[in-house]
Amino acid sequence: MKPPAPIKRFHRLAEAAAFLGVLFTLAGLLGRHAWFLEICTHFKLQLAVCFAGYAALELAARRHRHAAASAAFAAVNLFPALLLFLPAASGAGAFPPLQNPARLRILQSNILTSNTNAPALLALIARENPDVVVLEEPDARWLRALAPLTNRYPVCASLPRDDNFGAAIYCKTNALSAEIFLLSDPEGAPSSLARVTVGGKTVTVVGTHTLAPCDGYQWRGRNGFTLELARKLKAVTGPLVVTGDFNNTPWSTTFHAFLQASGLRDSAQGRGPLPTWPAANPLLRIPLDHCFHSTGVRVLDRRAGPDIGSDHLPLILDVAF
Repeated sequence: MKPPAPIKRFHRLAEAAAFLGVLFTLAGLLGRHAWFLEICTHFKLQLAVCFAGYAALELAARRHRHAAASAAFAAVNLFPALLLFLPAASGAGAFPPLQNPARLRILQSNILTSNTNAPALLALIARENPDVVVLEEPDARWLRALAPLTNRYPVCASLPRDDNFGAAIYCKTNALSAEIFLLSDPEGAPSSLARVTVGGKTVTVVGTHTLAPCDGYQWRGRNGFTLELARKLKAVTGPLVVTGDFNNTPWSTTFHAFLQASGLRDSAQGRGPLPTWPAANPLLRIPLDHCFHSTGVRVLDRRAGPDIGSDHLPLILDVAF
């Protein structure tokens, strides 16, 4: 008995979608060469799920070769994400033990310039009680709405902008300093830096926001910014935590080049990816917000915060140093 026409049409659509998935997967392998190819690297988790579903469909239709091929492509896409669940390398790269560790909580958030829900952010900060608040995309309106923060976070620095590239950092009284710094990228995207002392130990906290690689110009700008930042961070002495919206995922070449050039560790290693964007659509969500740290820092907890009206979910980080 032949399958009904609607089932045949659905199967053909599934075949066409699987073919597009194959093209996306292969294009992603060439992501280092062009911005539009790199976009294909970012949705590996979604591709893995789709290929697994198509493999089940083909298996039910007793098309075993198609099912096996689809399962193979699911594995190719899933494998890089699975690697992040493995513990950090042992031996020479293992973490040395901490002596009398101090603890710090950091809340990082790309708040979205056009977002008007400042009460949600203030409520989250009050509930989580972080020691350091790192924000991307504040403009002058946002800074006015966040003025009450300075009562509990008097050590602060900010540079408001209307182009989605403002920066701000708020610290409690145990902070030694807070500042905004610029790299040499043509857009002048600011980053924030604070030095915080806990229990006689000092840690440097850096917040940053790279360009979104939506075209060749911004892709090259993001890559250059990321590597220049890595070189600057390499020169920082003592415990270091870097967090922000990197507009990049762990499967891209530039992401790994940043880790190599900076000498920092990815806090996702041993925990797995933590998707944060887009906040409104969990099915399409990918990990764009990250936390990196020096070998003198341990990440005790790393989790996404609730939706505060931005297109990104906040990150809440508990670290020891």
